Amino acid sequence: MALYQWLQFSTARQQLGQRLSDTNGVLWGDAERGFYVQQALRMFNALVWQWRTEFTYNTENVWNSLALLPGSPRLRTITDTYCYQLMQYMLLEPSTGGTWSGTNQFSISDLSQALQRRRDEMIKVSNCNQSLLTGVAAAPNTRLTTFPDTVIDIARGRFIPAVMGSPNTLYRDDTVAEEFYEPPLYELQPGTPQTYSLSSEPPISWRVDVPPSQPGTYEAVVLSSGTAFSPPSNTLLGIPDDFAWVAIWGALADLLGRESEATDRTRSEYCLKRYQDGLKLMLKTPWIELAKVQGAAVSVDSIYAADRYMPEWDSSPMTFGPCVVIGGIDFIAAPTNAGIGVTCLGNAPTPVLDTDYVQVSRDNWDAVLDLAQVLSVFKLGGLEFQQALQVETRAVQAAAAENVRLKSMGCFSDILDFRGRAEYRDRERYATANKQRGA
Repeated sequence: MALYQWLQFSTARQQLGQRLSDTNGVLWGDAERGFYVQQALRMFNALVWQWRTEFTYNTENVWNSLALLPGSPRLRTITDTYCYQLMQYMLLEPSTGGTWSGTNQFSISDLSQALQRRRDEMIKVSNCNQSLLTGVAAAPNTRLTTFPDTVIDIARGRFIPAVMGSPNTLYRDDTVAEEFYEPPLYELQPGTPQTYSLSSEPPISWRVDVPPSQPGTYEAVVLSSGTAFSPPSNTLLGIPDDFAWVAIWGALADLLGRESEATDRTRSEYCLKRYQDGLKLMLKTPWIELAKVQGAAVSVDSIYAADRYMPEWDSSPMTFGPCVVIGGIDFIAAPTNAGIGVTCLGNAPTPVLDTDYVQVSRDNWDAVLDLAQVLSVFKLGGLEFQQALQVETRAVQAAAAENVRLKSMGCFSDILDFRGRAEYRDRERYATANKQRGA
């Protein structure tokens, strides 16, 4: 049931047309205006963190992604085709999705490659595509293991013997520490691996401290690149829905910044700045705040903390006490078959049908409309677009004020907001906070 029932999607598109002084749809058709309203709603939720949602699930798997669980408020639904349509509108080209019928300035291959590059860079920076990789062969008497080339980063490892013994969590180390603290000739004495090293190894590989003395497999929590796009086939974008606009800005920065007849340095720089801002915002977003097991509140811990204070917790998760362990964005572990409940930041509801109600309060609609207006005017470029940036500033200021208001509703809102970043807090992936290339 819709919470807000005062503004229908058809009316919202009409009001955007009035803002643009184009009620007849000469420069901005009705479908195009709908895209901008949808994206503005997602951008507003990314800025305000409004749609906090409770979600309960049951599963036999310890590790799960909220992006994949049925009924999850964080399901990833946006596809590359949707992004191409929006980009085509913003580039003043026919919006044909996964095909191309526009000018020679661009091609569908240009859009696809730019979007995929920026998408994969977003995944790396934000750590938003973690999964559990199982069945990696652990060959006896071999220390180096190479992973598939889709693996970007490795957050955790375990050795699972095939014959005798229990699974053993591997702690991340490096070869210098091993030389200092391991027994002499440790590399030559087979046994049960205890640590793995990434710092001095070839790309997409790790080296364990001692070679396994028996056959087995490795299990790893890995960050993977997204699925390759292949238009006109429709492929899930592979990042949280409310941040699809970040990938689009990044792709547009590339398309308008290359050496071609489409070059527009001013708008390319603008797109790049919005892309960089979006990456920073993604790292700060509290995607999960509370957790429950069978209705009882439990702690929210990082993988790093759980492995150090509850070794081998996932071998018998109920034995070590109920808790929810979080890794990258949307990736969590919890006791199995136990009614896991989380309070998370859900996707912004977006209307589709004319009669769908736009899920925004009356007082916030003006800010959303401002954002939609700026998205619309982007394709005009020049002075018109530069003047519209004043409207964008007003919208961002309104979103910031609303964010502060929502935070002031609780005494410990700062702690709630920080829980979803526990893994980033305990094991920062970059040498300095929020440092990323973004270019």
